[in-house]
Amino acid sequence: MIKKGFFSAVLIYLFLFSTQVETLGQSLYRDKYERKNSIAIGAGPSFMYADNGGIYNSLDFKWNPAFSLAYLRKLGNRFALQATAGIQIVESGGTERDYATETWEDSGGAFRFRGQAYFLDLMPVIYLIPYNSHLNRGRFNAYLGTGVGFIQVRRKEAFSFDDNAAEFQKSSNSFYIPGMVGFSYSISPLSDLSLEFKGMFSFSDNLDGNLGYNQFNDHFVQTQLVYRRFLRN
Repeated sequence: MIKKGFFSAVLIYLFLFSTQVETLGQSLYRDKYERKNSIAIGAGPSFMYADNGGIYNSLDFKWNPAFSLAYLRKLGNRFALQATAGIQIVESGGTERDYATETWEDSGGAFRFRGQAYFLDLMPVIYLIPYNSHLNRGRFNAYLGTGVGFIQVRRKEAFSFDDNAAEFQKSSNSFYIPGMVGFSYSISPLSDLSLEFKGMFSFSDNLDGNLGYNQFNDHFVQTQLVYRRFLRN
């Protein structure tokens, strides 16, 4: 009976041990392959270049937060495809200028606005330091990206600087060309922390409710701290 119980205990132990080894082996087997997919979340300060956005050569304009969520698919040792969606808080700013308000009165342009810009873009990304797998990537890297995007600005606009002036709900859309520069730092085998600078150059001058005051369209600038996580295959 003692021998029987002893052998039974040994068999149970060997079964449990082999199960753990198999599980560990499967994990190592799985993780030895390149993880080609990753997600990233980002947040940081941003501003909108607009007709009534402020006095940019004097740095007299409003900074507001922007947030993003991205999905990346690695295509080789140097390239990836990235889809990004997000929101940027936007508003007018700058010191009141009589010459500007006179022009806006004549053209019927909004004096001030506030709202949100919702954006979605798709861009190829190129890494300056190529790597074959997430397991052998370097501690530091840099990357560039550009592509095409679509943005919608939902805003409340007013035709006076008076705090009690009536506000009107408006919405405007545009395609845009994104341009991105990023610098990444590997904080773990499966995670990166990046600093990204992104410009979104639209094809519309009426995303702020004010058309034709300056010679450029309305554009968006973002600086974001981004956390990236590699996903299991």
